[in-house]
Order: sequence, then structure tokens, then C-alpha cells
Amino acid sequence: MVIRCVRLYGQFGAATTPGVYRRGVPLPRAIARFNQRVTNRFVEPIARRSSGFAVVRHTGRRSGATHATPVNLFVLDDGTTGGVVRGIVALTYGPTADWVQNVEAGGGSVESRSRTRRVSDVEIVDRSTAWSALPRFVRLALRVLRVRHFALLTLSDDSS
Repeated sequence: MVIRCVRLYGQFGAATTPGVYRRGVPLPRAIARFNQRVTNRFVEPIARRSSGFAVVRHTGRRSGATHATPVNLFVLDDGTTGGVVRGIVALTYGPTADWVQNVEAGGGSVESRSRTRRVSDVEIVDRSTAWSALPRFVRLALRVLRVRHFALLTLSDDSS
């Protein structure tokens, strides 16, 4: 099997040619599509209630459909001062993942442990910024997967 690399465009993104592996993205798009259609449906109910997990709810940029994406959320600031929560999400499909682009374009919310918060800001950060917030075993796994980009989410109460 031949894996063709595509030329990177912009700071993070790659050309979106079907069936072509994008250099710099830890996991292939085929796995992402499978997870979107199959795995996420089973993981979502568990992620909403489990510690360390969350469900990002967002609206599609083109379709306008509502989507739910389970993620691992590592909390940096629990919101005890000012009600603002900040958390790190590893971008295992890269910073051009659909959910990231949808949240950047139209906002979204994060449901974690039966509490919903609005995403007020998304910042794409590199490994050096996120590394200290992650547990050692998670850092090891992400290093093996060659994950280089993370989303720093700022979450505020849904009512505000």
C-alpha cells in the first residue's frame, strides 16, 4: 500500500483529498469517519457521565445539523474563581477535525458529568503548552500517537 502525503496549507491544515493520508495528523481520516458513524454513538452516553470525558455539541458549518463528539477533557481550572472552566482536549485527528472547525465557526457546548457549559473560546496550542496539564500515562500514549496539537477550551456557565 502506498501512502501519499499531501502538501500542508496554512498553519495547520492539509488539503482534503479523499483517501490520502494527511501528514501531521496522528490518526487517519478513515478512523475518524468510522468513529463518527459507529463508535461515538456508543461512547457518548458514557462520556457524558464519566470523569475525564465530555461530549462537545456543535452545529455543522455546511449541513446545519447538530453533532455530538465525545472527547477526553483534562480540566486546568475548575471554575471555582469566576465560574470559568478551562480544559485541554488532545486533537488526535489534528486541528482541522470537523468538531474543532465547527466550534470555532459557530460555537458549541460541552457536557461533562451532567453539566452543560458554553464554549466561549477555543485556542489551538502545541504540545509544550498542554503537556504539564496531562497525566503521565496520557502523555506517553499521546507521544506514541504523535499528537502535536491540543484545543484549549474556555467554558462558561450555559446561563451566562
